[in-house]
Amino acid sequence: MSNFARKTKQRIIDEYLQVTGFNMFKADEFVDWLSGQPEHEMYDAFYGIDDATAARQWRIDMARRMASGLRIVVEQTDIKQSDKVLTIEYPAYISPVAKRKEGGGYEPFDPENEESQAELRRQAGVSLAAWLNRFRGCTENIGLDVAYIEEMVRMLRDDKEADVA
Repeated sequence: MSNFARKTKQRIIDEYLQVTGFNMFKADEFVDWLSGQPEHEMYDAFYGIDDATAARQWRIDMARRMASGLRIVVEQTDIKQSDKVLTIEYPAYISPVAKRKEGGGYEPFDPENEESQAELRRQAGVSLAAWLNRFRGCTENIGLDVAYIEEMVRMLRDDKEADVA
């Protein structure tokens, strides 16, 4: 699915709803409809592999989702105030973006490792930019200023002058 741009996926769903006359997208109905459309551009993405391969890919995706979102808690004592303990949550595992094309996978997150921290910050910036892209309209509609969030995105992604989008 990642081979298809967001605009392409949107167009495909819009065309599907128009052709079928449905006013709501339901994944199961789409898959059933697509099974009878071998000439459709999305057909191979769903039906271009045998069921055993598709089942294995599904199980791999399930395993990724199982690991995703796990957290570790790190307690750090504030050096200036030795009686104060700062508790910080981190993901237990991260999937470095640069390694994904090679097969990637999840690796344990090490809060003491600057590479782990930098990767997590980059991913945080990308996710926050996606959130901002999706919800900018409703936040600005009630008068919220998103400039601070844009600055957070730039800092997390280590962008110097890039537009946030």
